[in-house]
Amino acid sequence: MEAQSVLRGSAWLMASALIAKLLGAVFRIPLTAALGGTGMGYYSCAYGLFLPVFALSVTGINTAAAALTARYYGENRPRAAQRVIRLALRLFGIGGLAGGAVLFCTANLICTRLLQNPGAALAVRSFAPAVWFCCISAVLRGEAEGLRQMTPTAVSQIAEGFGRVGCGLALCFAALRFPQIWQQVLPQGTQSAEAAAAAAILGVTLSAAIGTAVMLLARRRLIFPAPTGTEALPADRVLLRDLVQLLLPIAAASLVTNLTTLIDTATAIRLLSAFAAKNAETEPPADTANFLFGAYSGLAVTVFNLVPSVTNMLGKGVLPAFSHACAQNRLDETAQHAEAVLRRTAFLAVPSGFGIAVLAEPILRLLFSGRPDEAQAAALPLAVLGVAVIFTALSFPLFSMLQAAGAAGTTVTVMLVGAAVKLLANLLLIPRLGPVGAAAATVLSYAVILVGAASVFRRVTGIAVKLLRICALPLLGGCACAFAARTVFTALNGSVSPAAALFAAVAAGGACHLTVCLPRSLVQMLDKTRRRDYNNAG
Repeated sequence: MEAQSVLRGSAWLMASALIAKLLGAVFRIPLTAALGGTGMGYYSCAYGLFLPVFALSVTGINTAAAALTARYYGENRPRAAQRVIRLALRLFGIGGLAGGAVLFCTANLICTRLLQNPGAALAVRSFAPAVWFCCISAVLRGEAEGLRQMTPTAVSQIAEGFGRVGCGLALCFAALRFPQIWQQVLPQGTQSAEAAAAAAILGVTLSAAIGTAVMLLARRRLIFPAPTGTEALPADRVLLRDLVQLLLPIAAASLVTNLTTLIDTATAIRLLSAFAAKNAETEPPADTANFLFGAYSGLAVTVFNLVPSVTNMLGKGVLPAFSHACAQNRLDETAQHAEAVLRRTAFLAVPSGFGIAVLAEPILRLLFSGRPDEAQAAALPLAVLGVAVIFTALSFPLFSMLQAAGAAGTTVTVMLVGAAVKLLANLLLIPRLGPVGAAAATVLSYAVILVGAASVFRRVTGIAVKLLRICALPLLGGCACAFAARTVFTALNGSVSPAAALFAAVAAGGACHLTVCLPRSLVQMLDKTRRRDYNNAG
């Protein structure tokens, strides 16, 4: 397994990340249909706790291990590189075991006191072993990436995605189909929704084990550069110090990025209980709150995340060219790359967000046809989240470019401000508006994050991001898209099947958006080409 070029390695990682995102959507949609609002409430509480662990391992541990491996091999210190990986495996292996054990033992306390959702405790216990697998896998991936051998990481990510789909769905369906099996093992009184959610989370744990196993097998095929001279091996404490110094800021950034999910996980059930009690629901407020949270997180948030997960690839794709221009202080070229990626993102995100806003209920009823109650509960929150799609999608490339410019620490500050807005808005809006309040809080949070990221980007790079000018044409096309889509769906609904009406509405909206935006975009592209040719000729 030879070292790969930067471009080829980045292509491998981007392709595997995209496949993993698609597999995630394939997993979540049938899972939600199977679990329903109640089961997804338990699943989302547990998975909300798992996300920071996953982000810490994938971003923090992985990046630190990769950076140190690359540094030591670049300095012709292979013994130091191999030693730091062994120390990292020992450190994070012990830490992962301890963290998983603590999580397993305190699951009841966390779910009862913090999350106000005791039924999620079994699901939390099911993912506790995944903490160890994520830590070990992150170190091994970091070693391979530090050697510029990206294929093992890409293959393990894809294997993990397929494992999540296969194991998670199979175990969930088995728990629902054969309740007599788990009734003999689990405590008496365990509900089927609790068992099915825990089974799905166990599938996530098994997928993490599969990813780790793939990395262990791939490590045997890694090519390690041979030492070319004598090397003095530093003390273990020096190597560990270097590792921790790299890890801490990256880990802080990765944890802050997931604060909004943590805030929803920690506050939503409690605040939705107050909303349910105030609105005199027939069921106990805790049961209603869990159902509403499951409908919101399982249906609305799943659809909401689809667009940013695709547009995020645009931000990653521009990084090599942007980094190169930024490193050479070519401000005009850097500004052109920044504007280009934001225009492409807005071109996709604005009509998608508006389309989700006006077609929220038909989309949910098509994707989750077996869960009409959950689809109805999630429809209005998803319509509000359609606006958040635009802010979220535009924030990602700005963060990617800030990291490429060497200002990753500033993104932490921006995300902390956004998280504070999210928490405050949750506390104010959810007791009054329920899940719609949670969606509105997300819109406010990402709007603040986008404005803050654009401001920091201007301060760091000297490039003014004119969001209104960049988004003017996509906004016009998005309005035309939304109007056409809603009009066509209203006209066809009832005379044809809902699915046919929805597909026709999406096609009509997309055609209107292209009609408005494409001619102007082509003119701008041709104009830039002529100017570039003129400058080159001069």
